[in-house]
Amino acid sequence: MADAGGGGHGGVAALAGASRTPVADLGLALGVALFAGVLWWQSGKVPPPFFDPLGSAAVPRGIAITLAVLAVLVAVRAVLGLGGRVRGGSAGYRPRPDIALGIILLAVTYLGVMHLGLLGFELASIAFLVAASALLGRFERRTVALGVALALILGIGGTWLFTGFFYIDLPR
Repeated sequence: MADAGGGGHGGVAALAGASRTPVADLGLALGVALFAGVLWWQSGKVPPPFFDPLGSAAVPRGIAITLAVLAVLVAVRAVLGLGGRVRGGSAGYRPRPDIALGIILLAVTYLGVMHLGLLGFELASIAFLVAASALLGRFERRTVALGVALALILGIGGTWLFTGFFYIDLPR
């Protein structure tokens, strides 16, 4: 992923990598930055807190900051990739709409099984994460094994975090 071919950018290119689709990534970065700005602006409309020291506006502002930082990183990668685009293009890359469609179907199924009461949050999350990691990892044994481990940690840990710490009722 780290492509030192960003011409003259050496350390930055080695750290951030260079984009294979710089024009599209610049558009994405701009869109995400605009969304982060709107999110920050709209968070100012949230009423001040009564008991909570941070208030309800802290979460959307934190998300806006995170999105802005990620947009800057994508923009930096895109700028570094502009020079390499003329030389090599996107060797070895091919679009995979089948994987994208698979992830969308998995997400809809994930929500559907919880909505219909077929599975609770914990089991549905574990199943979704295992299936998604297998699909994204092209069903390689090592990737699936790592996906199973992460799915168990996130499914069980997420359930504990939401129910035991934040006191949020989840589908059971």
